Amino acid sequence: MIKTIIIIGFLSLAAPINSYANDSDRIDQLEKEMQQIQLRLSKLESLLSNTSNAQTPVTSGEGWKSVMNWRKLATDMSPSDVQNILGEPDRADGGVVATWYYQNGGTITFMRGKVYHWTEPQK
Repeated sequence: MIKTIIIIGFLSLAAPINSYANDSDRIDQLEKEMQQIQLRLSKLESLLSNTSNAQTPVTSGEGWKSVMNWRKLATDMSPSDVQNILGEPDRADGGVVATWYYQNGGTITFMRGKVYHWTEPQK
């Protein structure tokens, strides 16, 4: 009788532990899928917002001040491409994920040296 109770108790504990491990794997998989979806969405948004991806050099007085220049940005651009369009950032945080900050509130996030996401300045 005691052996039966011990076995039932052990089995009742083993099931939730196994379930927790499966949930953890499932959450990891969902997070990876979410990151892929966000990257795809960002690429699609950049294609929709850019009627022209022409990368013209910054002319004096425009650069980051012009909303139209912000709309020339596209995912996977290099930092030098962004610099040609917007000019030098006011401040930059570096690393594998880097963020450039402009005086008008616009930001650009680079991942592994390519544009990952940006936020246009608010009017």
